[in-house]
Amino acid sequence: MEEAFTWLLEQFDREKIIARKILRPVSDDFPVTFNQTEDDANALLPLIAAQMEIDPNLILLDFYDQSLMEFGSAAGKIFSQQTPGERYSAGLYHNRQSQGKFRVSIETAQLKNTENLVATLAHEFAHIKLIGEKRITENDEYLTDLVPVIYGLGIFNANASFRFYTSNDSWGYQQQGYLKQQEWGYALALYAHIRNEGEKQAWSDFLVPNIRSDFKKSAAFLAQQPPFMPE
Repeated sequence: MEEAFTWLLEQFDREKIIARKILRPVSDDFPVTFNQTEDDANALLPLIAAQMEIDPNLILLDFYDQSLMEFGSAAGKIFSQQTPGERYSAGLYHNRQSQGKFRVSIETAQLKNTENLVATLAHEFAHIKLIGEKRITENDEYLTDLVPVIYGLGIFNANASFRFYTSNDSWGYQQQGYLKQQEWGYALALYAHIRNEGEKQAWSDFLVPNIRSDFKKSAAFLAQQPPFMPE
């Protein structure tokens, strides 16, 4: 991961990464009225594209439906995002189209959770930064997961990596992305280290408890054993 961050710093301008504003799940950063429809994604598109230094006019956005599976049990209902051997997709990147634009597809279930929707858009736009802008030739989903971090969107992608849901008669969980929970904690700690923020900064308050815990542990570790990352 440290090697990946070193590469990202070289590719995307270390000084910009350090100076860039971190977006949080608050109305000041996302002045959009959300109603859980496709309008939400279309309203977020230019905001996230601008944050990631992409021309929003180069992105074609469409939607598809891959509904959650539901299984009955004696204890209630269990919801799952995937059947054995099959990975649930929150979004899809289709490379540059014949008209010179990048096509991104969003699974409609993402519209129900605004933070997950931001994470999905950021991840798919990261493919544009890597493959679309010809920084890499073969897809690398783990590297793609890290790109939103350096663009100040890591709160959303980290929080979306694992969410647990419960109600009176059901429980379930949702996973998104490719990095594991502890890897997200370490990635965010590296990001804070690069920005000389350590573990004490306001944006970590917006992390869900499990990610925040791993972030703080990782930040404490890096304070004792700083990574070798060339200037």
